[in-house]
Amino acid sequence: MKQSLLALSILGTFAGTAYAQSSVTLYGLVDAGVMINTNAKNVVNGKNVGGRQFQVDSNGGTQGSRWGIKGVEDIGGGLKTIFVLESGINLSNGAFGQGNTAFGRQAFVGLSSNTFGTVTLGRQYDSVNDYVGNYGFAAAYGGSTTEHPGDLDNVNHTFRANNTIKYASPNYSGLTFGGTVSLGGVAGNISQSSGYSLGANYGQGPVGVGVAYVFFRNPAAMGSILNGNVNATTFNSLNSGYLGSKPANSLQIATAGGSYQIGNAKIGAVYSNTRYMNIGAFNGANATFNSYELNAVYHVTPAFLVGGAYNYTKGNAVRGDVGDQKYNQFSLLLDYALSKRTDVYLLGTFQTASGTSSTGAAAVADIGSLGDSSNNHQAVARVAIHHKF
Repeated sequence: MKQSLLALSILGTFAGTAYAQSSVTLYGLVDAGVMINTNAKNVVNGKNVGGRQFQVDSNGGTQGSRWGIKGVEDIGGGLKTIFVLESGINLSNGAFGQGNTAFGRQAFVGLSSNTFGTVTLGRQYDSVNDYVGNYGFAAAYGGSTTEHPGDLDNVNHTFRANNTIKYASPNYSGLTFGGTVSLGGVAGNISQSSGYSLGANYGQGPVGVGVAYVFFRNPAAMGSILNGNVNATTFNSLNSGYLGSKPANSLQIATAGGSYQIGNAKIGAVYSNTRYMNIGAFNGANATFNSYELNAVYHVTPAFLVGGAYNYTKGNAVRGDVGDQKYNQFSLLLDYALSKRTDVYLLGTFQTASGTSSTGAAAVADIGSLGDSSNNHQAVARVAIHHKF
């Protein structure tokens, strides 16, 4: 009897130890508010009549609503097994985000070592998100209605890469680096819809800088980087002419960003070059967008933050004046924290467009995930509450 009790005691000790070394966490955030769009697109009988739009919205907030499950298990020898399953949520109607994809934000599993780094497999962010994204105002503070037009450079991680293998290094005195390889999965053509990304970041004290590069073949194909959701992605007029019939056969993004902390203020900047290459509809021409952003935030008090950003995006003409388009965008954020997990905020963005879009029509404003405006100017304002759990 004593031996049995001793054995149970030992087993209980080991079970407690194993439990302490493993964890599964349910997490998420919800962000909903009243949003006013001064000039939303509205097609009636084939004609875009446009007009003001008022709605309760959870997609255009400072951070997209989501829920997820993440886990970690210490398997010994300095190794840990990790996984993440994360889904976007549309609070207005209860649907999944990311084109109604169940775990559209992230879905991966892998091994992590403090000495050698982390390798994961699944649906994941590319190196632009990992090493440059947080220098942009949208990813760090403002959300999708403050991203660069159409998020062409993916600095606000609108697009995720399916079938992806990722490596992320440990932190070497402020230096981190890594990359991804995405397999196209097309039978008989190992390179179709495949791609890769590379990036590095250095952060020490008040200074941070990051660079990243992305290359994908057949980017508009179903399942590839720009069309990787369950439901097909609809492209906007600023790039749909390059990704529709006879699309570009490759996409290249090169980007860099940095920030500097000065007391309660932080100043940031991002530059990106996005190229749609060998476009069939334009006899193999390339379309290039250059985007420049300057942003700043200031903590008036520990609970009250004021921030803003200016972005200029310029597209080059690929034939005549087709694609010769320019966008100027201004964003402002006022955020007040009610607690560590809940804040309320006022967010606004104004954008103007000029020139000729990729479709050959006059360029129209294109704020964030809202799609084409009905003409060349648009403003969006949002009053919302944001809660983490």
